Amino acid sequence: MSCAARGRRHLLLAACAALLPGCVSIGRDAPVHVSYELHDLGRAKPVSRAPLDLVVLVGWTAANSFYDSTSIVYSRTPGALAYYQLASWSERPTEQLGRLFARRLAEVGLFRDVATLSGPVRGDWLVELELDRMLHDDSNPPGVARVSVFARIVDRRNHRTVDSRRFVEEEPLQTESSAGAVKAFDAAVTRLLDASVAWVVEAALRAR
Repeated sequence: MSCAARGRRHLLLAACAALLPGCVSIGRDAPVHVSYELHDLGRAKPVSRAPLDLVVLVGWTAANSFYDSTSIVYSRTPGALAYYQLASWSERPTEQLGRLFARRLAEVGLFRDVATLSGPVRGDWLVELELDRMLHDDSNPPGVARVSVFARIVDRRNHRTVDSRRFVEEEPLQTESSAGAVKAFDAAVTRLLDASVAWVVEAALRAR
């Protein structure tokens, strides 16, 4: 390898290290961009009773436009946010989280139907999910995956709020890498789904 080639390789590796956990290589010195899916690692707990005559819609949004993106967010200092350079989500995490929540809620089997707000179904209740935060806090490497969602249950028939709650979960990374961060996000999101779905089920049983 020539001196020039070695110099280019060293510069590439140095830049890769500076990009935090988003750097992945194929071969020796070819960085590639990797897209990750968010996964629900848990399972629904079906109820042992007849379904309620209740149609639930699920809607979602992001409280901060910085999170309304396919980019994976990280922070090394409080109040300073940045995006991974060579890794991202396959779709916006607000949409991924909303669909995972709707799927898990439907699998409980308590409701006549569960659908997304964007569809043609008319619902009795609306569960609004607002993503407050979803970032890799790398202030103390390898860091922690933090997820925060504000949820509200709205009775559309009676035009009132049934309940609201904020759900916060975090999971430490085992390795300081994009794959390590995504694995931690999966674990944190799974616990958040456990808690938020159980909350909606409890609210529905109390109301009926």
